[in-house]
Formats: sequence, C-alpha cells, structure tokens
Amino acid sequence: MGGPDQVREADLQRAGAARQYREADLPLTKLWAYYYGIGGDVDELSLEAYLHEALHLPAVQVGLIVMALAELAREMPA
Repeated sequence: MGGPDQVREADLQRAGAARQYREADLPLTKLWAYYYGIGGDVDELSLEAYLHEALHLPAVQVGLIVMALAELAREMPA
C-alpha cells in the first residue's frame, strides 16, 4: 500500500467517496454499472465494501469511482 502518509491519504479518499455516495443516495447497482462502463474493474461486492470503508482499492479504481459519483450526481435533479 505504501507508507503511513499514503495510507492516511487513501483513507481520506475512501471516506470522502463513502460520504459522497451516501449523500447522493444512488442505488449501488446504478453506480457500479456506470463505474464499470467507464473502465472500472472491481465487482459490485468490492465496490460496496470500499464504499463502506472496509476495503482499499488501487488509486486508478478510486479515481474512476469518484468520477462516476460526480457524473451521476450532475445528472440527478436538483
């Protein structure tokens, strides 16, 4: 994973993604389908574990999750 600073940064990113997911109130299946469609390669169960802060994922996958969350949030009515 890396040194302590990298682990802390990964934890902060994961917590931020989890918060963003909860606030967006998106169905997990919708988020996973969008994430997978833009190149994500973890299964739905792993995505759920990540969003419940129980699993670390590679940085590239985290970036795709954050991108999917942001794009889906923009599509939601205000």
